[in-house]
Amino acid sequence: MQLSQILRRTHTRIAVTAVAVACALLLIAGLVAQRAITQNNLDLMARSLLYNVEAALIFGDKGDAAESLRRMVQDEDVAEATVWDAQGHVFARWEAPDALPCRCGMQLGKVLGLKVAEQDVLSHGHVIGRIGVTSSGLGLLSFVLWATLALLLCVGASIVVARIVSRRMHRHIVQPLQELGRVARAVHCDRAMGLRVRSADIAELRELGQHFNALLDELEARQQHLQQENMALEHQASHDGLTGVFNRAYFELRLMSALRHAAQTQGRLAVLFMDLNRFKEVNDTYGHGMGDVLLIAVAQRIQAQVRDADLVARLGGDEFVVLLLEPRSESAVQHVMQKIEAAVSKPLPCDGGLVLQPSASIGMAMYPEHGQSMEALMEAADAAMYVVKQKANPGGKRFQSTSIRGGVECDADSSNT
Repeated sequence: MQLSQILRRTHTRIAVTAVAVACALLLIAGLVAQRAITQNNLDLMARSLLYNVEAALIFGDKGDAAESLRRMVQDEDVAEATVWDAQGHVFARWEAPDALPCRCGMQLGKVLGLKVAEQDVLSHGHVIGRIGVTSSGLGLLSFVLWATLALLLCVGASIVVARIVSRRMHRHIVQPLQELGRVARAVHCDRAMGLRVRSADIAELRELGQHFNALLDELEARQQHLQQENMALEHQASHDGLTGVFNRAYFELRLMSALRHAAQTQGRLAVLFMDLNRFKEVNDTYGHGMGDVLLIAVAQRIQAQVRDADLVARLGGDEFVVLLLEPRSESAVQHVMQKIEAAVSKPLPCDGGLVLQPSASIGMAMYPEHGQSMEALMEAADAAMYVVKQKANPGGKRFQSTSIRGGVECDADSSNT
């Protein structure tokens, strides 16, 4: 059951119960008062009849006594009026028409303990007769009916008021709680961390909403921090820490995926295996810091010569590999190789006026001509690269660099270790 239904039913029950109890108490008090008034009126009516039928009893005129009874009680709340003579015989009687209201009124009078008003008729101190008057209870019945109607009206009005109050409670209590639940559900199910709860009118609910919003702010900040850390970890897992290009593990995954796709679509791909010439001499002569600068520059130059869909990775040391997806032809692959070789071979200015002159040996292997598996393609590209390297440095040439001092270029040879 929803909270709004519970509040509506609770308010209705409280209002109806309170009004019903109050009206019932008022009804009981009114009945007691009305019974006392009715009893008093009966006694007064009996006294009045006493003076009117005294002469008729003295002279034995039953007709006059009956007329006096009819004339005085027919418009009053009387069901029956009787005159007895001194011997207890009925001298005159008047009865109201036998109608349902009258019967109901008399039964109500009996229930409430309404008594018959009786008076002795005296003449010179002697009892010459007796008068009895019975109430019809119509006054009591009318009071009960009108009081019941008023009770029903009050109960109806209390129900309306309870509904109005429950709507106000719904607006001030239920709606803020519903919004709190909606936001919590959206955060839990849809991860909608940007939602916030609006300020409520009730202080306790407003404070609850503020604490809930503060908790969402903290969760959102943590989520952003975790996302940043995950992105950093994902980048570290797939990229080389020095050069920023992809690493061996990610390259192998992409190559296997590309091979499966090429096998299904009858496509082609090419692998370029590249190794820097005499890179060890740079580390030995100028230090590993200069070697790192050279590797970063070479990676950037290679990346600039391929398409966004192609992949550049560093396998380790001074070895790089390029995956060319869907090349148009072998000549197009060779053209890319030439572009990479020319870009890598450009002079590299460094700190202290040093200018390095790098070069690279590149081998090529194409799918499916040179191999249909990752191992076969890598071995073919490595073998092709080795052939190119042997041709590029048949006699163990030294690494060439230029140092500029005082505006004059000088050759700086480093021995091949």
